[in-house]
Amino acid sequence: MPAVLTIALVAVGLAALLPLLQSSHTIITGHDIRGLERQRNDWEARSHELEAEIASLVALDRIEKEARERLHMEAPERTVYLTVDVASPVSQPVPDRFLPPAKQE
Repeated sequence: MPAVLTIALVAVGLAALLPLLQSSHTIITGHDIRGLERQRNDWEARSHELEAEIASLVALDRIEKEARERLHMEAPERTVYLTVDVASPVSQPVPDRFLPPAKQE
């Protein structure tokens, strides 16, 4: 009889620990989720910063200024136009959202 009583006490003790183990697992998982959400928010903020930087780098005025000042380039004295019989590639290396708005004439 003492063996049955011991087994019953162990079973009751384990049953009492089960909710505690589940709640601690839930708390740990919640902490991990909050950490991952913070990390995702940090990466999204960094992504927006990089998008803004790209937008400023592709600005035509900035490119022309860099060409003049850093690369010592000048405007051409004359313009030569060439006709090319090959179609231009369809793909665009930079997404539209990073390009400056088209000037309307």
